[in-house]
Amino acid sequence: MPLSIMSEHRSSLLSHKRPFTDKFGTSLRKRWYGRKRQPGSKNVTRCRYFGTDFIVNLDDEVGYEIALNRFEWRELTLMLDACARFTPEVFVDVGANLGLYSCVLGRHKAVPRIVAFEPDHANFARLRANIDLNKLADKVELHEAGAAAKAGTNTLLPAGAANRGVSRIEPAANDASGEGAYSIPIVALDDVLRVDGTNIAVKIDVEGYELEVLMGAAQLFIHNGGFAQIKAHGDQVAGVITELMATFGWRFVERYGLDLRFEKARGV
Repeated sequence: MPLSIMSEHRSSLLSHKRPFTDKFGTSLRKRWYGRKRQPGSKNVTRCRYFGTDFIVNLDDEVGYEIALNRFEWRELTLMLDACARFTPEVFVDVGANLGLYSCVLGRHKAVPRIVAFEPDHANFARLRANIDLNKLADKVELHEAGAAAKAGTNTLLPAGAANRGVSRIEPAANDASGEGAYSIPIVALDDVLRVDGTNIAVKIDVEGYELEVLMGAAQLFIHNGGFAQIKAHGDQVAGVITELMATFGWRFVERYGLDLRFEKARGV
């Protein structure tokens, strides 16, 4: 799809704007957590968002925004709505970070099976802790690995404490090219997920590695329908992802910020 057409599809769905009461609650939380964020402390706290419990670090941008009850509020609302419409058999969370989507969908019983991938060691520990906190260990299959076109190993450049969500896979890197870089296992989604002829829900947020993930998931998308949310960095990449998803039979729905959304009716 040409980028000029994609621009016309940028979302204006007012029905998914945050209610005033939620915004007011965020203002109160900002005052509360602002007092708790003290220099030199660990700033780890427990909070609740979308009816789900989380342990977060207030020094981390993602953790702080979850504590304020506003991180990707619209995106989570759309994902829950999509699960209600498509009743997917499995939710695939690629780049799960601390487990926001996996935990929310699990607690809401939006999907019977969840498979989450997170290669960053520190993030994976937080992911496992939040899965256990919400008593979802029997529903969520965890993989401490990245996803790509084929199985192997690669190099991860872990993010700093200020935003753990921007750790990224860097194929050209080595242990000397980035502080704290280390080798991680890589899998192809088609090798891990044997799902055919049903509906799926997918979230991919891998800091620029999205095309690699998709190349290893062709059969997953071709043989199933459902809903997919894929983060794309830049118009050119967004266009390529949209064209690739079209070859899998998935219809572009909207672009909102960095997120592209796709749908496909089962059997199409």
